Amino acid sequence: MENDIFKALIDLVSIINRPDRDKKMIANAGVSLEAATFRVFVGIVHLQPTSVGDLADMMGKNYSSVSRQIDKLEKAGLIHTYPSSSDSRVRVSELTKNGEEINAMIDLTRGRIMREALDDWTQEEKDGLLNNLRRLFQSLQKFD
Repeated sequence: MENDIFKALIDLVSIINRPDRDKKMIANAGVSLEAATFRVFVGIVHLQPTSVGDLADMMGKNYSSVSRQIDKLEKAGLIHTYPSSSDSRVRVSELTKNGEEINAMIDLTRGRIMREALDDWTQEEKDGLLNNLRRLFQSLQKFD
């Protein structure tokens, strides 16, 4: 059973991480981001304020690759970076007002996609899924 759960999680992560799906999301949201930059942007949204190292760890990417994408996002005016107050060698990233607006457009698109995907689910099924995903996340965190 545990192997089946793991396989189902891999299937889910695989579909979420497909670059072609990111490109559709970007196009449907009406925003202009490269797929690789989009992933870093989403990571910053999720973790902000966050460091390059934390993003790289979360994404399973190397530091320099994530740093390059952060530079692109900063040049586009979607994020701003600054030295960490606890360690000036660490660069912290947060959304700008423009980044928040872009994220709102992405959220609307993501919400529509999820509503359509879960259209034939009852509220009870949706609640159960959310609760079980949160519980699984908490259980897996014990092994960090």
